[in-house]
Amino acid sequence: MDRRTLLRGAAAVPVASAVGASSASATGNRVVVLGAGLAGLTAAYNLMRHGYDVIVLEAQNRPGGRVQTAREGFAHGGHAELGAIRIFETHEYTLKYVNEFGLQLTPYDTGQRAYFVQDKRFLHPPQGTAWPLDGFGPGEQPDPGRRIFEILGAGIGTLGNVFDPGWPGSVPSAVELDKHTLASFGRSAGASNTLLEMFYAQEGRCGEWNAAAVLAMEAVSFGNTPQSIKGGNDKLPYAFAAALGKRIKYNTQVVRISQDERSVRIGYWDRTGRHEIRADRCVCALPFAPLRHVSTDFTGAKADAIAKLRYFPAARCYFQTRGRFWEKDPLGPLGGVNLIGTDTMAGRIWNTSSQQADPRFGMIQSYMFDTDALAYAGHGHRRVSRMRTLIGTLLPGGQLLGCAEKVWQEDPWAGGGWGWVRPGELTWMRPAMMRPAGRVHFAGEHTSLWIAWMNGAIESGERVTQEILAA
Repeated sequence: MDRRTLLRGAAAVPVASAVGASSASATGNRVVVLGAGLAGLTAAYNLMRHGYDVIVLEAQNRPGGRVQTAREGFAHGGHAELGAIRIFETHEYTLKYVNEFGLQLTPYDTGQRAYFVQDKRFLHPPQGTAWPLDGFGPGEQPDPGRRIFEILGAGIGTLGNVFDPGWPGSVPSAVELDKHTLASFGRSAGASNTLLEMFYAQEGRCGEWNAAAVLAMEAVSFGNTPQSIKGGNDKLPYAFAAALGKRIKYNTQVVRISQDERSVRIGYWDRTGRHEIRADRCVCALPFAPLRHVSTDFTGAKADAIAKLRYFPAARCYFQTRGRFWEKDPLGPLGGVNLIGTDTMAGRIWNTSSQQADPRFGMIQSYMFDTDALAYAGHGHRRVSRMRTLIGTLLPGGQLLGCAEKVWQEDPWAGGGWGWVRPGELTWMRPAMMRPAGRVHFAGEHTSLWIAWMNGAIESGERVTQEILAA
């Protein structure tokens, strides 16, 4: 079976503002949107098209949030996706706006992946041949990939209808799965540590993810054809921003959210000082990590979710290369997105060369999750040189040129790569994260089934638009 076949089954601030919002609108249609990531941009764009008076407050000097494309330091038009990278044909919300804004997509190339596990560098063995690794359990050799699919398929079979409004609480077997991490679920099904390490080499160090959340995300997110936006994924948030124009106020840090029965008040800092804006409703599209530093009056499960939602460590380190030397690797020609999967700090070495403007140059990245991302960050100012040396071992024979890197847990406006619930939290936290709190509505990938994807952020922006229209 291929993947697609399987996954089907602060203090108060004075009232004064450069945006002129000293009172809520007479028509009841002023909305302030917090955050110009894809979730906030989608909500603002759709509310604008429905005739709402929309203002977007963004702490950074750019739109996009965790969609961030680096170009500086690369020759010949090279670019690197520091955040969101792939779009599948199943991502209907993302594709809707890609088409609406007239953007072009470029598919990734395909090819053979190598492995570096247990200090051994090898290719996927021929069918029926044992993998050259120690520690596999009964029934895992000679086809550990099939055993992984069996375990994942069994978990997906317990999810029920993930689109049910009460999910996962409405499905007892999904509630039971919520008690597990992906690693503990695998071990409960008999998976050996070696099988899990091989899985991480393919998919990233995801063992601590909530099993119900990740299997639901897998079931709705993946397709057969990974693509990205030609020239950089940040072209999508910049297209939204161009449509919104001066409605976006950059370099503006929200410090306070309060509300009464008739309006919402947002306190913020900008370069001119402290201000307050009043609106009829608010879309909070801030990740919960920075939202914790905002003074709010939320209570109950909403306040608990904001306080407790974990943001997963994630890091990327890109190198532009002179030529695509892995196509002449001693093991044989390598290619595709996931060029080499490892059990080292580097995690997976991904190949985004097919997305580059100049075919004479390559672009590879180390994509790190969890403990790998923490280990990389822990090397401080030496981390790029450490990664350069490590990649020389994993993928020898090439010349590494310009570099770009991002450690998402160090970003104060993100707090990590994406929101992820701990075991036992999904059942109560998912509805709590999605539910409006009075006149404040919540968007972001953390409120969607498509956790960690652009598609989830955009879906959540459309959802809160409908909430506000209904209200």
